[in-house]
Amino acid sequence: MATIDTKGIILMGGSGSRFGSSTPKQFHRISGKKIYLHTLERFLASGFFEQVILVCHPDWIMEVQKETELYHQNIAVVPGGKTRQESSYLGLLACTGQTEIVVIHDAVRPFVSQDILRQNIQGAKTWGAVDTCIPSSDTIVHSQDGNSITKIPNRSEYFRGQTPQSFSYSLILQAHKRAISQGQQNNSDDCSLVAACGHKVGIVTGDESNIKITSELDLFLAEQLFRLALAAPLPGRSHSLQGKRFAITGATGGIGLALTALLEKEGASVIPIARTAIPFNADLTSFEATKTLFDKIYDTYGKIDGLINSIGFFKLKKLADLSPEEIQQIISTNLTSLIYSCKCAQIKEGGQIVNIASSAYSRGRKDYLLYSSAKAAVVNFTQGLAEERLDLKINCIVPQRTNTSLRQNNFPDEDPASLLDPSEVAHAIADVLKQDQLTGSIIEVRNQHQSPHLEV
Repeated sequence: MATIDTKGIILMGGSGSRFGSSTPKQFHRISGKKIYLHTLERFLASGFFEQVILVCHPDWIMEVQKETELYHQNIAVVPGGKTRQESSYLGLLACTGQTEIVVIHDAVRPFVSQDILRQNIQGAKTWGAVDTCIPSSDTIVHSQDGNSITKIPNRSEYFRGQTPQSFSYSLILQAHKRAISQGQQNNSDDCSLVAACGHKVGIVTGDESNIKITSELDLFLAEQLFRLALAAPLPGRSHSLQGKRFAITGATGGIGLALTALLEKEGASVIPIARTAIPFNADLTSFEATKTLFDKIYDTYGKIDGLINSIGFFKLKKLADLSPEEIQQIISTNLTSLIYSCKCAQIKEGGQIVNIASSAYSRGRKDYLLYSSAKAAVVNFTQGLAEERLDLKINCIVPQRTNTSLRQNNFPDEDPASLLDPSEVAHAIADVLKQDQLTGSIIEVRNQHQSPHLEV
């Protein structure tokens, strides 16, 4: 795409009245991160924009400025108006330099894709104005009084409008000024202002996943979309692991062992923690032992840069056949030890916690229902802890079936070629540790030969 001066305008001035919360919807969290930040990261990751302008409710400007200065990119935060039309206009006035194209987007559409952004910019260059639309899958009904059907038009001729809406800067600015001169103050759509000037508006194909979050149900659906996402996490500013110090529970086998080797190769120092690890061995299912261990680590090294919880225990057995001791071992090893470690580890501000779950968390599994239940708890625990501990970056890695001794002992007849290699999971964890913005995310790691729905 040829370099032209393109600005992104993200509208986030809403009060959230329809959302039924005192906190505007754009400031609610999905996967541990505020919705508007997910949207902003999509724009920044594209590399398409000279500047991104956040048009914000005046009451939230200071908070947004503080949160966005961490991105170290050209971001402006400006006050919005009383209506969407006014906020859009104020965003246009905030554009600096020789702006040629503007892409206007709702902050509460965090799933906008790179392809949609690319098509919008190209469409604005070609048409001067474009709207992102998807075909209507439902029958369209027209009613003049709201009580009875007037007619049922051909739905193939009707589309559902999304955002972004993108324009030649001079065209959309002229359209706004014209609307203001005619006394229009509460138009909810920028394309309609351009169309009112007699200018054609082109269509860019949107996506069903490019949802707008306006209700609690939308928030729930958005969480599921994040969990289904296959792409690598969107980058913040990636940094080196050279000189960092990480503690790894379960470091002597499987994923933990592979991660230890990788981190040391990257120039990091590893503190291996396991029952047999020397000198940092402990029974992590005991709170007293866990606290003593991490106090010893602190006395030796001071605060560490991160904690990776790789400890796990798997037993393929029906609940009816499990002894009380086995039940306790499954729960305490897979969940309690992780909770104790997160509580007791002393980590530098801005440091990392990565918890390793399993794709078995997505639903209960017969013959290992306690394991899948514990892994579901790990996912929810991680998201909740990310909201509590804003001083840390806390994420969850969800590997598909992985070729470890734990797996082999319970499923000896599996084809190893169908399994993830522990080193693949280790690389995914290292990628997360290199990010300085990612938190509260659930990141799936899959073998290309595996179905997205196979259990671990």
